[in-house]
Amino acid sequence: MRNRIIYASFIIFFLSGFVLQAQKKTEVLTKSEKKEAIERAGELLSKFYVIPEVGSQMENLLKSRRKEGAFKNITDPIEFVNTITIEMRSISNDKHLFMYVGSNPDKQANEDRNLNRLINRIDREKDNYGLNRIEILDGNIGYMNIQSVMFSEEAVEVLSSALKFLSNTYAIIFDLRNNSRGGDPMYMAYLFSYFFENPTHINSIYWRDRDRTDEFWTTQEIPGKKMVDIPLFVLTSKKTFSGAEEFAYDLQALNRATVIGEVSAGGANPASTWVVYEDLRISIPFGRAINPITGTNWEGVGVKPDIEVPADKALEIAIREAKTSAYDYYTTKKDKLVTDYNECNSNLERAEILFTEDKAKEAEALVISSLKKAVDIELLNQSAINQLGYDYLNQDNKLMAIAIFKTNVLVYPESADVYDSLGEAYLENGNEQKAIQYYKKALEIDPNYATALRALEEINE
Repeated sequence: MRNRIIYASFIIFFLSGFVLQAQKKTEVLTKSEKKEAIERAGELLSKFYVIPEVGSQMENLLKSRRKEGAFKNITDPIEFVNTITIEMRSISNDKHLFMYVGSNPDKQANEDRNLNRLINRIDREKDNYGLNRIEILDGNIGYMNIQSVMFSEEAVEVLSSALKFLSNTYAIIFDLRNNSRGGDPMYMAYLFSYFFENPTHINSIYWRDRDRTDEFWTTQEIPGKKMVDIPLFVLTSKKTFSGAEEFAYDLQALNRATVIGEVSAGGANPASTWVVYEDLRISIPFGRAINPITGTNWEGVGVKPDIEVPADKALEIAIREAKTSAYDYYTTKKDKLVTDYNECNSNLERAEILFTEDKAKEAEALVISSLKKAVDIELLNQSAINQLGYDYLNQDNKLMAIAIFKTNVLVYPESADVYDSLGEAYLENGNEQKAIQYYKKALEIDPNYATALRALEEINE
């Protein structure tokens, strides 16, 4: 029996060296038990290890070392699994490859497994599904401390709320320096969707057991605001491992973030676990990450930072870099706003002239096209257009006001407010029939819309 995982995530973690155990059931290993464990481990390595020839080499090594008597005097289970791990890694120094002592799922009662799942859910909730800290730093810089990239519906809800909170910042720092828990590429695919306009291929995983490659893409639709040009920074350390490394590697390969800190641990191959004997288990990488840009991954080499500094200095350096980038982002944003505003305002001034020249259709078309463009580039929204319409109405420029309110009706047809405003403009211009038409439309959307009700009452008096 095996337990499927994407990037390794265990109760006990290691970054180099051996595995320490939280519990030990098998007290003493006999010769026959060691033989059974080694033969089963060899079979699994040969069958599932992501590089077939390497899996076979490890199987042959374990068998030959057993015949040589390398494990003859070992009876302690923990010493045994650590020794096996050393032997396997002498051929493949894969960070997800090791033997360990853990509970045997076949020996657990159903009620125990169910209870453990519930306890695990509470533990994840206690850890806020891996999102440890979120804040806005000086300079309007967002900061997220992520200690797990495990994907779940609850994690998505937490991420969505966090990204909504940071949606108006001018740079974001993702701190992964203490993220060694592993995770799931789906986590990155969801989070990165906020930072790419169109669906983007971020990673692939080849699975040996199915001889299949799965691709992971960002999505077009998200429950929030896209931040496609906001500067991003990712902090790493020697402890940053597995799924967290994918986070940094993917964004770096896509030239979407600056990685700051230390070279990460270097574990890229996703693994599953199998029982080899009673409570002795083995973790075997049976998949391989393949980045669509580099064609490779970070296995054995880690993610190399763009700015390499000690981990305890990474945040300080990142804040310094982010402040500069945030200021540049703000300046660019402001300059674009001024340019877009001047273009829109120039078109509105031209429309005013066209109205005075009795070219009403041309003038109205120019107003509508200009304001629609302003909405598309996020210069104006419903509220701003509505206020603009009232500015013209208060200046007694009723035709301009009507054209502006018409734009709001076209762009925001589900809002009662836009029909109410257009009705008011028509009423001010002496067209009661049109006014009644749009006041009634407002009431179709919201039967209790007070100003429309009051206006109709006054018209009918």
